[in-house]
Amino acid sequence: MLCFEETLNRAIFLIKEQENKIKSLASKLFDSTNRIHKLSLPDKELFIPIKEQRLSAKVAGVDSGFTNLSLSTLEIVLIRAIAAVFTYKNNSLERAEYLPKAIPLPEPIICTKAMQNEDISVNKSLLRLTKEANLACDTIKQFRPDFCFLDGSIVPQSADKPGKNSCLKPLYEKTLSLFQELYECSLSYEVLLVACVEDSKGTMLQDTLELHSEEPVYDTTLLSYIMEEGERTFAFPYSKNPSKHPVLKDIKKEFCEKIFVFYIRPSKHDVPLRVEILANSKENLSSCVENAASIAYLLSKGHREYSYPSVLLEADLHARLKPEEVQAVIDRLFCKIRPNVLGLRRNRRPFD
Repeated sequence: MLCFEETLNRAIFLIKEQENKIKSLASKLFDSTNRIHKLSLPDKELFIPIKEQRLSAKVAGVDSGFTNLSLSTLEIVLIRAIAAVFTYKNNSLERAEYLPKAIPLPEPIICTKAMQNEDISVNKSLLRLTKEANLACDTIKQFRPDFCFLDGSIVPQSADKPGKNSCLKPLYEKTLSLFQELYECSLSYEVLLVACVEDSKGTMLQDTLELHSEEPVYDTTLLSYIMEEGERTFAFPYSKNPSKHPVLKDIKKEFCEKIFVFYIRPSKHDVPLRVEILANSKENLSSCVENAASIAYLLSKGHREYSYPSVLLEADLHARLKPEEVQAVIDRLFCKIRPNVLGLRRNRRPFD
């Protein structure tokens, strides 16, 4: 049996070996320019310097805090969605506004349907997405920002799609409907919809360039070895084949064709950040990408080791659920419901 030091040294060896493999794969990216030229995309280079501009715009950011409580007969999801709206003039923050104005207690949403374990997580995620999409649309209508940032992807994820026989199919369809309302709202009010994925696990850039390896590597990991601070990648479609994508195939084609992805690097001490946009049209895609890259870069470069838009950090700070708030809602609920509506047995062990 290996001793601890031998196990540790083995782990270090494997990490270094993996790092060398990633460096080798990253070097192949530089040979991909010819492939980019063959694609029908506005950008013809792998990396493009971000055009910095003075920040004079109104920027909204939407995020939510959420958790769920499993009881013996029902599921309770607590959600609080908040929008932060920053108004900048000549790189200075002039005003900060919020929707709703007062920070409310988290809203309890009750689900009495019997759900499989895998559906419990999907239910929580879909309810969160409906709240965020709804609030983002309200924020656009009320504040008319130039940019509206979403925390997470610009479309629901494959993991958010319930199975064919799931009781959550109506909720999934409602979520897709609200997202498409948001897309339509952003286009109607000429607001550039931008989404940032804090910890992206995507490999779509490599798929677009047909850069394959025996051991898949995340795009952000790969790019961190060769991408310079202040650069962005070329913009590419969210999916090469939307009609076969698990979620995009359920969304109108007119929206799918306008969703593009690229990466930016606001700090050399942090990995690149995945950015997704809903372009106003294919004709002005270059302008949309440049504007989104510039504003995301300016908002994300405030900390040398953590690159994320400040407006989303502000929304997260206000939306995040505090333990005492969650407990307050639970206590008030338990005062009203029947005594035999108990928590799960695993959470009521008397000997822990």
